[in-house]
Amino acid sequence: MSYSKQRGSALIVSVFIITVMAGFAAAMIRIDWSGQETTSREVFATRAWFAAHSGNEYVLSQLFPLGQKDSEPGACSQGGNTDTKTYSMNASLFQCKSVTVVCTRFKYGPDSQASYKYQLESSATCGSGKFATTRIQETWAKDLP
Repeated sequence: MSYSKQRGSALIVSVFIITVMAGFAAAMIRIDWSGQETTSREVFATRAWFAAHSGNEYVLSQLFPLGQKDSEPGACSQGGNTDTKTYSMNASLFQCKSVTVVCTRFKYGPDSQASYKYQLESSATCGSGKFATTRIQETWAKDLP
């Protein structure tokens, strides 16, 4: 073979190698982007979980104040016969939109020794758009007769 017949082969091999490397680079960029999306969702989910937990803790502190033997039934009542109260809190500390806690009280035991059970359902939403994540936590508490 003479030198003149092989002149274009290096160019073809170079173009092929560049094309294959560009494909690998595109695949790596896509994998990296997917990893970043997953991490963002996990961060917002964790923030929402802790915000919901904090909402329940706040309402529990209203129900069972320090230094008081019994619970404070009014913390889960809006007055009258309504045995449900909704708390809405600002969740900017967690960089979340909102935290909502619904407190419901249930009477149990005989009327002479009636006590209350409380159901707290906290919902927190963090993130926006396709990264919006909501976490819901439920907590139960009761008076000791």
